[in-house]
Amino acid sequence: MLDMITIGDTKLDTFVLLNNASVQCTLKMPECLLCMEYGAKIAVEVVLSQIAGTAPNVATGLARMGRKTAVISNMGNDGTFAQALETFKREGVSSRLIHIVPKEPSAYSVVLNYHGDRTLLTSHIKRAYHFPKPLPKTKWMYVSEMGPGYETLYRSVTAYARADHTKVVLNPGSIQISEKKKYLFDLIKVVDILFVNLEEAQAIAGDKTTEVHKLAVDLWKLGAKHVVITDGKNGAYNFDGEQMARMPIFPAHVVETTGAGDAFSTGYLGALMAGESYDTALRWGAVNSASVVQHVGPTKGLLNMTQIKSHLRKHPGVKPEKI
Repeated sequence: MLDMITIGDTKLDTFVLLNNASVQCTLKMPECLLCMEYGAKIAVEVVLSQIAGTAPNVATGLARMGRKTAVISNMGNDGTFAQALETFKREGVSSRLIHIVPKEPSAYSVVLNYHGDRTLLTSHIKRAYHFPKPLPKTKWMYVSEMGPGYETLYRSVTAYARADHTKVVLNPGSIQISEKKKYLFDLIKVVDILFVNLEEAQAIAGDKTTEVHKLAVDLWKLGAKHVVITDGKNGAYNFDGEQMARMPIFPAHVVETTGAGDAFSTGYLGALMAGESYDTALRWGAVNSASVVQHVGPTKGLLNMTQIKSHLRKHPGVKPEKI
């Protein structure tokens, strides 16, 4: 039996460092624009290209914690697929559930990094997402970002969650959140944990408030048993319908923030799989996220269990508080 199956796009991310750019903000902070000279040839530094996406990031992070993981994804039969196979083999992640789509490319993204903050240019390729048959038994299932065509798979996961004892986690992508279709809300009704950042929580709840407690309550009322909201430098929040806890961030030198949210959810889930409490899960998530942002790319800083526990011992005072 697998410990975790992650579902979502597997893509090639190329990370670019921008030097000749500027940030211009309006009076309605923090609405800012990343600006470059139109029509110019701008010198950049390409740091690396690597396999990424929430589904492979989470599967990789949990594999480093000793868990048996697999990825369900659609990919083209191209160089990105070949690189993905090498990456999964190296990390100990099963690739047997990846479906090859003939004559179509794999997804890709370009990550523009300017002074530690990222701007993401990403492709969304329409796919016919389906459960593979037969579907291996798993203790957990994690549903993440997907392109157009996700509706059938969302419906399948919803039915699977209602009929099985598998714990289901949802971290919807930008398309699912912007479209706000019935499939999204049907799935939220049956998930054990909903992971979103503050802006995603606002979009799903249809409320621009920055009052996290209200947003968490609104999302919990949609059906999720646990709502986890991340808010960058302000930390992360967990709500179980009765109590809310806030987890501050761990000290870290921020180099690049791609994958910070994925690292948080990976650490959080790794703690629960190890039998730890939800408060401890917040600490595991925060320390894993703090490690990832100190590197370029979403996976280099992902920690194993020994490393997580070592980091936590160094900062015993950084822990969640009830609010």
